[in-house]
Amino acid sequence: MPRLTPAVLSLLAPLGVAAVLAACSASREPQATDTAASGRCDAGKAEHLIGENLSGYVERQAQAESGATDTRVLKPGDAATMDFNPRRLNIHVDPGGVIIKVACG
Repeated sequence: MPRLTPAVLSLLAPLGVAAVLAACSASREPQATDTAASGRCDAGKAEHLIGENLSGYVERQAQAESGATDTRVLKPGDAATMDFNPRRLNIHVDPGGVIIKVACG
């Protein structure tokens, strides 16, 4: 077996370390498999809140459960833009602040 000289070892050692570090740093980002991870809204997951009185807590709960990144509360007569945002949960309430509908957009 050939003997490695110190000069050869000094060249091989950094290469070995670089190979190990490259293997350890490979991207291992999880794939977005559910709505919360992807940021896409799924209003069906927040429909159980229909009939609840809207509060800051309930709004945050609806946002978290639907996977939305943003919420918009719409009261009767409110003006709303018609742009569709697939990451936004629209929470429709009646004049008393009770949730009557949840929808993405």
